[in-house]
Amino acid sequence: MSETITTDARIRRAMANSTKGEAARMTLPGWVRDLDLDAVDDVLGWRDPKAPERGVLLLAHEGGLVGIALRAGESAVRTAAMCALCRTTHAPGRVELLVARRPGAAGRNGDSVGTYVCGDLACARHIRVEKATAALRPTPGTDVEERRAGLRERAQEFVRAVLG
Repeated sequence: MSETITTDARIRRAMANSTKGEAARMTLPGWVRDLDLDAVDDVLGWRDPKAPERGVLLLAHEGGLVGIALRAGESAVRTAAMCALCRTTHAPGRVELLVARRPGAAGRNGDSVGTYVCGDLACARHIRVEKATAALRPTPGTDVEERRAGLRERAQEFVRAVLG
């Protein structure tokens, strides 16, 4: 008889730059529990509902699922800025520096990788915006599928940089 692993447990096991204890303490939003993790093809992200300075990026990587724990920097960008992952331009205060500690000894010694991303980590939703608004402006001249592919590619590059 094979063991059934819950969505929560799979996500916690996928956290590449967290200790088992950190992954166990992470709060998952309700919608995450409804995901079919075998079908994840977008870059998913969320802020920890109980610790808003922390967030998670979850994506398919090298044939499996990888989660990257993030921590918010001191403040959001005070001018309009572009997310480095989805390349959506946001109104002031909506893009933040988020930092991922490297796994293992490097991370314990303070080695980390940071990038400016959507503060709500909802890149997968933002790339689906069809028409620019005052708050969200997707990359001009691209369709949703091009933006999805670009998001996946840039998120993979970020994961590789974190995992070293």
